[in-house]
This record gives sequence, structure tokens and C-alpha cells, in this order.
Amino acid sequence: MVHRTFLCSFLIFICTCVQVSAQRSYNDYKKQLRSLKDGAYISKSFQFAEELTKSQEWDNALDLIDRGVKKARSMGSNTEAVVEINKAHLLARAFPKDDAYIKEIIESIDKGLSSRPPRNLIEKSVSVMEMVQYRVSATMDPLVEQKVRELKGMIVRLDRQLVAEAKESELKEFEEMGTEEAFEQMQLLKEERERLEDAQESLTKSVEENAELLNRRTAIINRMTDEQAKAEAKMQYNQRIIDSLRFMAQLDSINILNSQHLIKEQEAELQLKESELHLKTSQQRLYITLSVLGLLITGFLTWIIYSTRKTNKKLAAQKAEIEHEKERSEELLLNILPKFIAQELKEKSKVKTRMIDNCTVLFTDFINFTTISKQLSPRDLIQALDECFRAFDNIITKYNIEKIKTIGDSYMCAGGVPIPNNTHAIDAVNAAFEMVNFLDTWNNQREAKGLVRFDARIGIHSGPIIAGVVGAKKFAYDIWGDTVNVAARIESKSAAQKINISESTYQLIKNHYQCEKRGSISVKNMTDLEMYFVDHPINQAILN
Repeated sequence: MVHRTFLCSFLIFICTCVQVSAQRSYNDYKKQLRSLKDGAYISKSFQFAEELTKSQEWDNALDLIDRGVKKARSMGSNTEAVVEINKAHLLARAFPKDDAYIKEIIESIDKGLSSRPPRNLIEKSVSVMEMVQYRVSATMDPLVEQKVRELKGMIVRLDRQLVAEAKESELKEFEEMGTEEAFEQMQLLKEERERLEDAQESLTKSVEENAELLNRRTAIINRMTDEQAKAEAKMQYNQRIIDSLRFMAQLDSINILNSQHLIKEQEAELQLKESELHLKTSQQRLYITLSVLGLLITGFLTWIIYSTRKTNKKLAAQKAEIEHEKERSEELLLNILPKFIAQELKEKSKVKTRMIDNCTVLFTDFINFTTISKQLSPRDLIQALDECFRAFDNIITKYNIEKIKTIGDSYMCAGGVPIPNNTHAIDAVNAAFEMVNFLDTWNNQREAKGLVRFDARIGIHSGPIIAGVVGAKKFAYDIWGDTVNVAARIESKSAAQKINISESTYQLIKNHYQCEKRGSISVKNMTDLEMYFVDHPINQAILN
């Protein structure tokens, strides 16, 4: 009894010392922060807070983080946004996944993204929410899923806005280029019109000069007639006075007649020349009119051809852009949904939910992922997951297996969906072997570089499922049923770099693979399940 009392007292003393030491460290951190300014203050507050999380001083650590956020708020909205997102990342990475801290994470992300945030902050926010998405309580799970959907929707809207701005800029440049060319064409037409007006004015002046010359000639003719009349009167007068001069008078009369005949000929010739001049003037006016009309028609046809080519070029560019966007949409849809499901969605605007009697579900999960995530930076962690999951995508494509989704560090796929087949179990096991081989090679390369390993557990179960697409937005092909839940439990009872299968899967592959029976194993919330480790193929050709 005395020993028990002494032991309890000693434990209470140790706990008190630890608490006093931690409190003293917290106070020391606050004193150090008082001597810092701006960026150094914020950086150290986050560093000290992370140190306190190692001793599970959550409230003190959160207080230091909030002090850094308050300092960032005084430095401007951009700095505050970055610090708020970093706060959410630290809470998701180092704090417990309690409801209170999950709410604190969501509030920090909302504050950080309240203004117009850059794409990298939104992507980091998505990463933060995905870190906690599948490790929260049932109460917070809908709120977390909604926040992930909102963040991904912000990324899509931001991409669309960037594409729209780029299109608007290109269209503005195209319109400016077309206006300048049209202005140059109008200038040429204006210069041609001025030249034609000058030619018409010159022709009018020439016609007026010719008319004046004709008038002068007519006046001369009129004067010649008056003089002849005077000569005739004088001649008659001389005849009455001098008979002796009759012969001369007759001669003069003959000369007068000859002169009159000559005058008439000159008048006729003058009238002919006047008619020719009038005809020539009319022809010139007709030629000028036809030339101007021809130029106008030519300009109009040139403008129509230019406008048509410009419009056709613009329509061709728009058509090519539409085709390109259509191809991108098709690729994106096929990347999200199976081809059979995507075709049905395009034709009917909805997908019929189907019952598949027998398929094989495969789960993978990395061992000690929480510890690994603390050892790596977020960038290195995401890069490593991306390399693994891309390799898994290539492997399951090779074996006609449909990827369902990734859940944090878990990878889920299924054989025999959406189109059933008879080789789904063999396909899933073959894919699992290639996943194990890839991870062994990849981990050896990482260890040679001094990097942490990513060992995985693999679980496979066969049975009936329900498959389809639910909802009206952000379509995702998914599967449901006890088969999925059992496959997840089978994976949780697997070992590092081992392929653990259920009894139903074993019955489908037992003639092709050597398996190690593990017996009946207890599973959470389920009855005991028979499990097997797959060792190697009985016939190596089955892998091909």
C-alpha cells in the first residue's frame, strides 16, 4: 500500500514538472516574439507553435498561430491571405482531427480566400481539405465535402475566366487589325475619287473653251454677212449710176455668189465640227461615267471579297476553336467517366444506375502515411503521391480496370465495371502484382537518395455492387454496396507490400495463383472473414 502511494505521488510530480516546463517554454516563446517584427514575427510564431504541438500543447500552439495571423493582418490583405492558408495547413498537418479544429481550418480558408485569391492559394486550400476529408467525424464530413467542392469550383471558374479574358484580348487585337486595313482601303478610294473629280473639272473647262471659240467664229461669220450686204448695196447703187460698170458689177455679183457659197460651206463644216465636238464630249462623259461606275463596282466587289474572306477566316478560327474545346470537353469527360457511361450521359443527359452481379474491388493504402506526411514538405508529399497514382493509373488501364477514386492516400479501382466480364478477379490480382513490383523498384530508388519509403497494403474482394452517377453537377462514376466495404476491411488487414484477398476472390483465382491461407480474421463491425495472401502465379503466363 505504501509503495502504491509513493508511485502515485512520483507520477503526479513528474506530470507537474512536465507541465511547468511546457508552460515555461510557451512563455519563453512569447518573450522572444516581442523582440521580432513583421515577417520574422510571423515565421517564428508558426515555428514555435509547431514545436508546442510535439508536446500536445494545442491551445498554446493555437494562440501563437493567432498572434502571427494578427501581425499579418496589419501588413495588408495579401499577407493575411497567405498566412491564413498556412495556418489552415499547419492545423490540418499537426493538430488532432477534432471538430473544433476542423471548424478553425474552414474559417481560416474562408478568410484567406475572401478577396480575389491567386490559383496557388486555392490549390493549397484544396490540398488542406483533402488532408482532413476522410479523417473527420460524421458530423463534420458533409461540411468538409462541401468545402472541397466549393474550392474545386473556384479553380474551374478561375480557369474559365482566364480563358475568357484571353479570348477577349485576341478578339480585340483581331478587330483592331481589321479596322486598320479597312481604313487604308477607304483612303485609296478617296484618293481615286479626287483624281476623277480633277479630270472631270479639266474636261468641263475644255468644253467651255470650245464653246467660246465657236461663238467667236459665229460672230465672224455674222460680220462677214453684213459686209457682203453692204458690198451688194454699193454695187446696185453703182449700177444705177454707172452703166459702164455693169460688166464689173456682174463680175462682183458672181464673186458675191461664190463668197456666199463659200460661207455656206464653211457654216456646214462648222456645224459638222460642232456636232463632232458635242459627240466627242458626250463620249468622254460616258467614258468617265462608266469608269467611275466601274471603279465603284470594283471597289464594292473588292470590299465584299475582303469582308467575305475576313468573315470566313474568323468563322474558321471560331469553328477550329469550338472543335478544340469540344475535343477537350470529350477528353475531360472520358477522364472523369468511363466511355460507356459518358456516351449514355451525352445521349440521355442522365445515367441509369446498374446492378453488377459480380466484380472485383481493389483498395491500396500507404502504411504510416500520417508519420510520412510529417517528414515531408507538402510539395514533396503531393509529388510522391502523384507519381504513385499515375503509375497505378497506367497499370489498371493495361488490365481493363476502372479507376473509381482516390481517398487521401488510398486508391480504389474495380474490375468488371461498367461492362461486366469473366476475368475481373484475375485482372485485379495481375494489376496488384504490378503495383507491388512498381513500389519495390520506386522505394529502392528513394532509399538510395535517402528518402522515406511508401509501403502499401493491398486488399481485394469480389462480389455484387451498384454502380452509377448521382447528382446533377460535377459528375463522378461511383460504386456502392457491401462489396466495397468488405474490400476496404480486407485492405486494412493486409501487410506491407502484400496482396490480401477474400474467400470469394480466392475461389475465382485459386486455379491460377499460389495462395497462403490466413484463416478467419476478425474485422471491425463485421463477422470474421476468411483471408488469403497471394504468393505467386502457378503459371507465369497468367501475368500476360
